[in-house]
Amino acid sequence: MKKLEGRSAIVTGSSRGIGKAIALRFAADGAKVCVNCVSTVDKAQAVADEIRKAGGEAIVVQADVAKRAEAEKLIAETAKAFGKVDILVSNAGIVIDRAFVDSTDEDWTRAIESNLHGFFNVSRAVLPHMIERKHGRLIATGSCITEIADFGGNKYSVCTASKGGITAMMRPIAAEVARHGVTVNAVSPGYIATEMLGEIDAAGLEAALTLVPMRRYGKPEEIAAAMAFLASDDAAYITGQVIRVNGGMSMGG
Repeated sequence: MKKLEGRSAIVTGSSRGIGKAIALRFAADGAKVCVNCVSTVDKAQAVADEIRKAGGEAIVVQADVAKRAEAEKLIAETAKAFGKVDILVSNAGIVIDRAFVDSTDEDWTRAIESNLHGFFNVSRAVLPHMIERKHGRLIATGSCITEIADFGGNKYSVCTASKGGITAMMRPIAAEVARHGVTVNAVSPGYIATEMLGEIDAAGLEAALTLVPMRRYGKPEEIAAAMAFLASDDAAYITGQVIRVNGGMSMGG
């Protein structure tokens, strides 16, 4: 039996990159998957089609999780399609690479709304459903930027606030829902080879790679593998934790 057989999952921001890899991995492990996007519906549909061609079940729900009503719609439509929501991965987010003194009000608002508020909205929407069913897995995509201050040129102060808020808030939430059979964890990626790397300064990327003991970028599938573990029954006694998947970056170079 596949480890996620009979489960249903939502992966926010899953039309590309890490989110796409998570959606495909969950489906390969037997889960029914809701592929979510804000605007790239064609790409999200392509992910869902790939899942169906492999024999899985998938739907696409367009929703901006930074908005409460749309986050609630995402949960409701998935529950209607699959009968329940067992797993939710809060993955949607953005990267802003800008010196703190040059950061704008718009930078701050975008980071907090897309990253931290998005996690807040989907968590608030899905947890009552999971608590009622006495089972659930809530998993967030964190980031190595919350632990490493100097990346050799890249500057993530504003984004760090939003990602750090997620991992800080995750632990007391995990404590609140633990007795209800719900676990809350995060996977913290290092530099992963996705389209998002193209949004980061090239010289900074090269400098950052020297901080990775493995001297390579991670693969989206390696993040998906950690997510799949946390979503499975094998991780039933793990909650309030951050799994670091970064090639040893957080140990030092």
